[in-house]
Amino acid sequence: MEDTPARPPSAVPARPDPEAFTDHRAYLRAMIAYLKHTQKRFSYRWFSQAAGYASPNFLKLVAEGQRQLSLESIGRFADALGLDEREREQFEALVRLGQATTDAERNRHYVRLRRSGGVTPALRLERAHYDLYSVWYAVPVLDLLAEPDFREDPEWIARRMHPRIKPAEARRALVLLEQTGLAHRDASGRLVRGHAKITTPPTVRSLGVRNFHRAMLAHAADALDGLPVEARDITSVTVAMSAGQFEAVRARVAAFRQALLDLVEDAPIETAGDDREVYVLGFQIVPVTQKPKG
Repeated sequence: MEDTPARPPSAVPARPDPEAFTDHRAYLRAMIAYLKHTQKRFSYRWFSQAAGYASPNFLKLVAEGQRQLSLESIGRFADALGLDEREREQFEALVRLGQATTDAERNRHYVRLRRSGGVTPALRLERAHYDLYSVWYAVPVLDLLAEPDFREDPEWIARRMHPRIKPAEARRALVLLEQTGLAHRDASGRLVRGHAKITTPPTVRSLGVRNFHRAMLAHAADALDGLPVEARDITSVTVAMSAGQFEAVRARVAAFRQALLDLVEDAPIETAGDDREVYVLGFQIVPVTQKPKG
């Protein structure tokens, strides 16, 4: 009689690193799967007893989004999960990131979470994108690369920016552009743009991109006093719209934004004259009224 082939043992998942997550619930689900494979005694009931909770399924309810994890409970969860000092700090940053109510809080906890720059190449790229958008001058430097007179000189770049930045900031912008692939070296070693266009969808979800938009709005406000009227164009209209009209206007703005990109980028770069500058064109549609609640 032939022997029955032995069933290969199920793969044991790697111990999840909290730094690799941006959602504490996803991290908890991964940690539960890991502990179930590596600790025979582990169960939801055992965890509740170890953490001092009356509910035998509290961990499951938190992981599945049916219960909130209070800040006071972070230490109890960390103890019961057997987290070391670094994991505890990262887990706390994860929880605080998920429960933050403002971008200022989210930025603080995200930076704390990614303090090492990322544990994998993908996370390092994510952090580079966050850093790129979180400083207002990196994206304008990308457009400056395409100018015929561009010089890969941090001091020259710093002088070209308005308002001026420090040479160290210009150097950091160049590094971020290469790290994210938005710029690369050509055959001659010259730094050039890696993509023809850089844009974001109308519904912006990225924390770093929101940082960029906030900085550009502040820059536009400063321009009211800092630039003569012939060097800027800041206008607005106030209209009443239905929800359907709002969606139609938003779609029209998206199409207009793309048409502007095509118009500017399809035109040949003039090698003569010194009137070319990098501009940021902003579009805002925000409500200034609201229905009374109740």
